[in-house]
Amino acid sequence: MSNIVYLVCLILLAAGALPGTLAAGFRTVGSSGCTAQMVFIPPNTTTAVFLDNYHLNYGGPGVNLQNGDHSATSYVYPGTDESVFGTEYDLETNTLKPVRPLSNTFCSAGAFYKDGTVVNLAGADDAAVDVAEGFNKIRTYAPGPCDGICEQDWSEQGARLQRWRWYPSAQTLVDGSVLIVGGSHAGGLVLNEASINEPTYEIIYQDNRTPRPPVNLPILDFSEDQNLDPGKSYNLYPILHLLPNPSGANHIFTIAGNQTIIWDYTNDELVKALPDTPLQPRTFPSSATSVLLPLRAPDYKAQVLLCGGSSGDMPNPKALEDCYTIDANDEEPKWQLTDYLPNGPQTMSVSHDPTSSQSLPYPNPQPPSHPSTKHPPPLNQDGILLPDSTVLILNGARHGSGGGFMADQPVLRPLIYNPSAPYGSRFTTQPPTSIPRLYHSVATLLPSGEVLIAGSNPSVGYSATGHVNLTTWPFFYNNDHRAPLLQQQRKGSAYPTEYRVEVFRPGYMDQAGASGRPNITSCWWYVQYGREFDVEVNVAGRDLQGETVVAMVHPGFRTHGLGMGQRMVVLGFSDNGPTLTVTAPRDPSVMPPGVYMLFVTNNGIPSEAVW
Repeated sequence: MSNIVYLVCLILLAAGALPGTLAAGFRTVGSSGCTAQMVFIPPNTTTAVFLDNYHLNYGGPGVNLQNGDHSATSYVYPGTDESVFGTEYDLETNTLKPVRPLSNTFCSAGAFYKDGTVVNLAGADDAAVDVAEGFNKIRTYAPGPCDGICEQDWSEQGARLQRWRWYPSAQTLVDGSVLIVGGSHAGGLVLNEASINEPTYEIIYQDNRTPRPPVNLPILDFSEDQNLDPGKSYNLYPILHLLPNPSGANHIFTIAGNQTIIWDYTNDELVKALPDTPLQPRTFPSSATSVLLPLRAPDYKAQVLLCGGSSGDMPNPKALEDCYTIDANDEEPKWQLTDYLPNGPQTMSVSHDPTSSQSLPYPNPQPPSHPSTKHPPPLNQDGILLPDSTVLILNGARHGSGGGFMADQPVLRPLIYNPSAPYGSRFTTQPPTSIPRLYHSVATLLPSGEVLIAGSNPSVGYSATGHVNLTTWPFFYNNDHRAPLLQQQRKGSAYPTEYRVEVFRPGYMDQAGASGRPNITSCWWYVQYGREFDVEVNVAGRDLQGETVVAMVHPGFRTHGLGMGQRMVVLGFSDNGPTLTVTAPRDPSVMPPGVYMLFVTNNGIPSEAVW
């Protein structure tokens, strides 16, 4: 079965794939029940699943969708006094169903097995109620389609991770197994430390076969005297992107701190050392946005986008405005300055200076003009691959870094990055939201082509006011001692726990106009690597005219600005009237086995997806 990528032809009208009279921008559609620290879309369902850490929640029925006021009553599991910390959100009716993990999912990781089952890995300390510690737990959530009403809930596997992990990352591998990398084996921190660092990776299997022992990853290792070296200790939630390669191996682009490599996670060896990330660490708590840009047949060039984050300055990190790309499979890969985030730069001691003689290479004779200094740049943002091959960047802040009470000045206006636009003009600003989305907020692509947004909880536990704790501010404790960073949320700022759920409608939804969107009427249930398959599609009953793009997309498992497993492959095809004869991805290194959304985009306007 490892040579099959599943496409189930079930057309979904997600989160109100509503009439074209709606304008581009945000609309508030419901409440999340718990704080949406993590989100994923179970394949072949009309739902999204939100996960939180265990704490009180007042996000059930009764949340005021206009001003965000919380419900007057605690949202608990039926028949108990235990607060809900997982929900299934119905995208068609905007209603909630509580779902219950058996262990604490706080700052965990996620990936998908090849049948679409979600696997949620690791977590944190136990809770006062009947919620076990989650550091080494493996939880699964079944996909659709369902026989009647979907009744999924979390299942905890008898198998365990071999190491305790908090803030790890996960990636589906070429055989459908799941890799989990790094983390810390203790909770209650923002910065990792050598005494609690977990510098290894391990692989788990859906059939629960005995795994091999964990393997050390050299770039995750650091010593006590490097605790305050951000290039080493800022290594939580490492960035992982599986790269296409001729051998179809598990060659994974990996960033930890400022160190960048391609590592073979099957043969446990270095494939290539890449240049360090430009000037700053980019993994948690720096929390840059990283996206593997669309892979296009036939060559599947692997270009990685890296934007924003925060500096390693202590005690006050500074948000970064720069964006770079790197062609990871080139003979001599180099970070190229691609554009600046148009919200504007902030003066910082170690930021990129476009006039410096030490500037990084830029592929045009002149780099993009540096934006004005009116607004500091965003950080902790989400990067969402859209079906028209652009990237939506939203959520986050313009001041501080990742972590509880570690940011301020929320970013309300999203950006769209177009990798095919001319250098220096790749970003366009979008209509703003009115809801701050800071630490512990999420976003994910929907089968409708829209984007679901939820969460924001800088206090980490429940807070009705969102104010800092004035008895300890600006200090906080890290691994039972005072941290080298100061809290970055200001005394007068207030960011309460946020339960409202929004949907962002990209501009291409409006462009359809009277002509309508492409409509997929038929496709195959599954496809095999390198083989052809047929897709029948039309626009208002007519054959497609103009430019057409066929793409398979996985929205991934999203948390802390990471899209674990997010991926888009643009496929080759021949056009035979209403039937497109499409060639599936070359091998599992291009797209691991799994269940994907299929979009057909015509003249910049995408269809709704079929799974």
